[in-house]
Amino acid sequence: MAGVASALRQHGLSLDDLPVVHSDFTRDGGRVAAERILRHHPETTAIVALNDAMAIGVLSTLRAHRIPVPERMSVVGFDDVSVAADLAPSLTTIRLPMTDMGRMALSLALKPRSTRPRRRPTGHLLVVRDSTGPAPAALPPAARADGHRPEPGTLTRPTA
Repeated sequence: MAGVASALRQHGLSLDDLPVVHSDFTRDGGRVAAERILRHHPETTAIVALNDAMAIGVLSTLRAHRIPVPERMSVVGFDDVSVAADLAPSLTTIRLPMTDMGRMALSLALKPRSTRPRRRPTGHLLVVRDSTGPAPAALPPAARADGHRPEPGTLTRPTA
């Protein structure tokens, strides 16, 4: 959540201004969260799930409600699980270097507590696929201030 809040701040937004729904980090947790969002925040145009399993649950709920993705609602996950590209629509996700993160965690665990850094950057990669698009009432991609919107299936690195 700290990373999401930081990215929002970089774009002049605040996490405090957006609905945050807490749920289990499972497919069913994503379904429950999506139901809550649809019921309590029907104006929502995008959902960021904190893992791909939750995002798959969100997509399932949106499909059950016949809410078109991404035309009405965009969905993003984290992890880039192997089936993310095979879903319909394919899932936009943040790829994390899980092997490197595991290696780093073990290395830190083996160090004396006093020498462990509190935080260490791990890197990530945005994998843009078909589950995201412009907000329904937003300007078309060509009219954006920076004029950039990655094409589905492209990989991009964040600028910050």
